[in-house]
Amino acid sequence: MVVRVRGVEHAKQLREELEHERVAGYVVPPEVGRPTGAGAAGVVAEGGDLIEMDLPAFTAAVSDLDRLHAVLTDLLGRADRELDQPLGDGRGPVALHMRRAFGLRGGDLSGGVRHALRSYLDELEAVRASLQGVRDAQQAQDQQVGQALGRA
Repeated sequence: MVVRVRGVEHAKQLREELEHERVAGYVVPPEVGRPTGAGAAGVVAEGGDLIEMDLPAFTAAVSDLDRLHAVLTDLLGRADRELDQPLGDGRGPVALHMRRAFGLRGGDLSGGVRHALRSYLDELEAVRASLQGVRDAQQAQDQQVGQALGRA
């Protein structure tokens, strides 16, 4: 909530109102629900000697990651276009400091928006490459088992 304070008396009045709200408005914290299992991977281990993978669910998860990769790439492109322009000068006493902070926060240096987006893209690329390796290994093993069963 943003409130414009018009003087010392107004500030005191606002403080009293907030203190009254804090005392009168005690909020009961919500109870934490039981785990629902949402987001659990479709990997089942039975007996500890094999792992069964639901290939359609796995492929759907990989395509979701591909979609998110495209979203991050679009955001990075937008950041490259929009954050290269300097922040316009304001008339307030903090305008110069805001312009400098905006330049740092939007830039490629550590802590900047573009740096963070590139870091996310690098991590997502590593995850996607790992998942591709898992899928390829699983498909190769399924083919080997299919060929072995076909010979028997």
